[in-house]
Amino acid sequence: MDAINTQQISSARKIEKVVVHPLVLRNIVDNHNRMAGASGKRVVGVLLGSSSRGIVGVTNSYAVPFEEDDKDPSIWSFDSDHHEYMLRMFKGLNDNEDVVGWYSTCPKLRKNDLAVHASIFRSCGYVLNPVVLVTIDVQPQPLGIPTKAYFAVKEAFVPLSTEIAPPEVDHIGGSVLVTEMTPGGDNGLVDFLEDYYMYVKNSVRISVSGYDTSLDAVDLVGYLEKHFESCGSVEDIMVPRHPVTNAIISSSTTVVLRGEGAADKALALNGSDVGGWRVSVTILPPELDEMSSEMTAREFALG
Repeated sequence: MDAINTQQISSARKIEKVVVHPLVLRNIVDNHNRMAGASGKRVVGVLLGSSSRGIVGVTNSYAVPFEEDDKDPSIWSFDSDHHEYMLRMFKGLNDNEDVVGWYSTCPKLRKNDLAVHASIFRSCGYVLNPVVLVTIDVQPQPLGIPTKAYFAVKEAFVPLSTEIAPPEVDHIGGSVLVTEMTPGGDNGLVDFLEDYYMYVKNSVRISVSGYDTSLDAVDLVGYLEKHFESCGSVEDIMVPRHPVTNAIISSSTTVVLRGEGAADKALALNGSDVGGWRVSVTILPPELDEMSSEMTAREFALG
């Protein structure tokens, strides 16, 4: 199955990040609790928003009836009629939003996700921008990021950077937020968002350069993980890679660290040898610029 064509592959190269508004996240968690409860089934839905300068902004969502056979992943159904009805309703409220992707409340990819992705893409064939998949952990571990984003390239999903927008942002990329959230359940999500913002506030982002871009991307990740493990917990290594060939396309990589004194320890490694090349280290600003303020993570979550 060819999930996307050459035009979509070209568009995928321009996607750098998926930003999800916290009220969208609250809406999805609320839908999951109402529709799935303790059944263990996942909820699937459509993401609305816009795409600009490499950023896909998710400003709205709606759930779509979805059934799948737990024993046979090839058996599933996505209610396209409900999807078309909901899309017409939302477009009537805000015609600046379009389908930018779909979501799944299963935090891990499933075997049938590529088929579901291709089906949704075909049903939204009028969409100019490619669609992304965002998986959401509705019961995340403390200090974890609840979302992961992917783009489909032929027979595989390519991971994308993802973040939750600060709660005071009521638009992303020109799209105005309209939520179908139902009342109740806010306290749990405030705690949920507080953990996320605390995670961001206590993380150290560094820019690493000095490597040869002809290196294999997987090898570079291994080198950097080992080299910076003395600084604390290596949370993420974001090597800029070509979505099709996986080749390194930038001389600078972002590494996310956590731990006491992580920034100073990372800077102390500036100029050190990494298997034949000298590493250059600089400290980057917080992932969310607003997190550099004096506001607490709780205040951000209450937004």
